Amino acid sequence: MKKIVILLGSPRKNGNSERLAKSFATGAESQGAQARFFRLHNMNIKGCSDCRQCWSKGKHCIVADDMSQLYESIDHADVIVFATPLYWYSWSAQIKAVWDRMLPYVSDKAKTTVKDKQSVLLVTAGDERDDVFDAVLESFDRSASLLGLKLAGKICAHNVYDIGDIEEGNWLDQAKELGASVGKVN
Repeated sequence: MKKIVILLGSPRKNGNSERLAKSFATGAESQGAQARFFRLHNMNIKGCSDCRQCWSKGKHCIVADDMSQLYESIDHADVIVFATPLYWYSWSAQIKAVWDRMLPYVSDKAKTTVKDKQSVLLVTAGDERDDVFDAVLESFDRSASLLGLKLAGKICAHNVYDIGDIEEGNWLDQAKELGASVGKVN
């Protein structure tokens, strides 16, 4: 059974990016996968201070906050899903803090790695044009490459701002299909 960690980067409960993530999870779970959601807005995750003390006290990071829960789940996951609304052409603050705190996985002292785990990007934007995703896509691609993550898929849903806009079009179907594909045991 595949274990999937879904990081919800939106402060809006049941907003468009969360609905997209839930549809992805439904597809994955239909193939026997297990999905675990983390609502980042409700967690205490501090920013990285770039202290380079990763692993110095036997754990990922010396900062004592809720990121320790994410590290544990990410360590045991097969798939990491980054679900976020687009804010100023990039990540929401909630999910950006998590990206910054992935530094222990590329440390020379790393005791665990995310190399070869699958990654998925689910991002929504109210903008009508799909080129508004360019910056977040570049950030995702470069970060995933640095970490050694394998791309399992991306969905960039545009023209979805108000809660429920994601119901229009076929975004949720695409997410469910991607989830089913990722959820299969090879």
